[in-house]
Amino acid sequence: MNAKILCADDDPRFCRSLARTLGEEGFDVVMAHDGPSALALHREHEPDLAVLSVLLPGLDGFSLLGDIRKDPECGRIPVVLLSSCSLTPAYEERARELGAETILRKPVPLDRLLDMVRKQVGTVPVSPGPRRSGTPMLEGDLQEVPFPALLHHLHGLRATGVLDLKRGKKRKQIQLREGRVAVIRSNLVNETLGHLLAASGTITWDVMHESLTRVRKGEGLQGNILMAMQMLDEQDLARALHNQAEEKLFETFSWRKGRFRFHRGAKVKSGNALSLKRGTAEIVLDGVRLRTPIEVVDEFLTAEADAHPQPAETAFYRFQELELDDETREMMHRVEGVNRLGDILPLTEPERRLLYGLLVLQLVELRTTEARRVKRETTKPPVETPPETMATPEGPIDIEELRAELAAHAGRIEGATPYEILCVETSDDDDTIRKAYAALAVRTHPDRLAGAGDAVARLAEEVFGRIAEAYDAIRDEDSRRRLASQARSAELDAAELEEGHRALQAEVAFQKGEGALRARRYDEAYGHFEEAVKAYPEEGEYRAWFGFTHWLCAPEAPGQLEEAIKVVHAARKLAPDREKPYLFLGRLYKAADRMKQAEKMFTRAVQLDPDCVEALRELRLIHMRREKSRGLVRRILRR
Repeated sequence: MNAKILCADDDPRFCRSLARTLGEEGFDVVMAHDGPSALALHREHEPDLAVLSVLLPGLDGFSLLGDIRKDPECGRIPVVLLSSCSLTPAYEERARELGAETILRKPVPLDRLLDMVRKQVGTVPVSPGPRRSGTPMLEGDLQEVPFPALLHHLHGLRATGVLDLKRGKKRKQIQLREGRVAVIRSNLVNETLGHLLAASGTITWDVMHESLTRVRKGEGLQGNILMAMQMLDEQDLARALHNQAEEKLFETFSWRKGRFRFHRGAKVKSGNALSLKRGTAEIVLDGVRLRTPIEVVDEFLTAEADAHPQPAETAFYRFQELELDDETREMMHRVEGVNRLGDILPLTEPERRLLYGLLVLQLVELRTTEARRVKRETTKPPVETPPETMATPEGPIDIEELRAELAAHAGRIEGATPYEILCVETSDDDDTIRKAYAALAVRTHPDRLAGAGDAVARLAEEVFGRIAEAYDAIRDEDSRRRLASQARSAELDAAELEEGHRALQAEVAFQKGEGALRARRYDEAYGHFEEAVKAYPEEGEYRAWFGFTHWLCAPEAPGQLEEAIKVVHAARKLAPDREKPYLFLGRLYKAADRMKQAEKMFTRAVQLDPDCVEALRELRLIHMRREKSRGLVRRILRR
């Protein structure tokens, strides 16, 4: 028989999602949403593993684990504890005393949680056998888990794969990369590029039908054809592709019914790329405010009217990439100090949508009266961050500037004390330390660097984690006294520490290479990119720049072009979701006069990033030459 797992969490949606995921892995799962029920299920089912939330109502996770350990028959089962609060030394010590395998802070990446479960109860369940990449990992009904909550949940799990959505004949596929929307595909005719452009008045319906006829003849993608017809320029097409992707995504928020299925590790074969400069939190809040049916909002608020709202405690949620406007700040202030969610109702429709969005994003959390009692008994309430500190800086995000800033932070905090990491003094008070932490957390949250490459994303996770750990160590007087009285032994995993060092070294070398390349110092750029590849060979984008620069150093040298193509091809396999390897391959194929392959590479670059103006420009030139050639043939035939 399969291994049995007890999953107990006060958040029913999280519990159901985790249960489905583990069930698809071949485990048998029993669920509970409070301590007494979990204890009863443990005695009835005798599970092989328990995943317990610390803040369970009725009987908190620590007390529940203590009672489980008293069971003479199955009291020694492995237990994984999950906490929404910061992992204070007191929490970790209590978990060790009770024999927990580990205590993890939410949100927990899906792969990490699955690895932890497999480690405790076996790598492969007795049945149904090994899983294949792309098989369903999570499925259900959108009436049970609305789309905004589903998208946010997968973001919290840092899930990578394809979310398949169906409603009647409608079908959409959403590619997620580390929990962020990357690509979306739809089978709706009114969401095709030509239809949207004609409906908005950008092109006429006659032009739309003409371009569609050319697509059917195999002349290329509709956007490229419209550029060749001089109906759009590169910037027009980039905007149109963004608008198309966003319309496909936001229309999904209007679905009240439907089925969803998440395929871990799968990929969408073709579709619109959604700019990774936009954070998941912003997408969810905008979708709720603009498209989510008001009936879904009202049903949720009515059902949770007796729950106690409070600002988020988990750092990951508090510092999501989201700019808080005046209306949002006002709603956060209204929620603070309210005993029942129902006490702030009724609200206008826009206010109800906003409140629902904040609850979905877990910027505002709901707790039952019993859960509040448990929280007071198990931990000192954390110092809350004022809503103003959660907003991201004004103005557009400059990814390159943030990459440089992140690298500087990483170098600064290496080997530093918690006080040095937060740039505070040992004499500073709780409020000063809290504000310093909030300012750094906003700037270094991993969401802000998503889309900048795997090495940078890993570096962002490490820096953000170090800053959160530093704050946990000195957040209040008790913590600072504990830090001063006992020397802290760093228990860092050697492999992860080394990987962090390599990521930093590679990113610094890469930035130097970019600077040298812009200055046309090709040999110098080649050396820096070579250093980046040696430091972090797993990053395909570094290899792409290295291979392309290799050709620029000696474009006329025998064999140099083919060698560069070989290197960039290998980079493309390592980074199939990044546009730069395809852009560079397109330029290399163009130099080799292999125009069909060049066009294919440029097209793929645009599909991955509609902002890739270099690829759009190359496609425009290719199609203009093709039109010119056809015009010449027609003139010759008319003679």
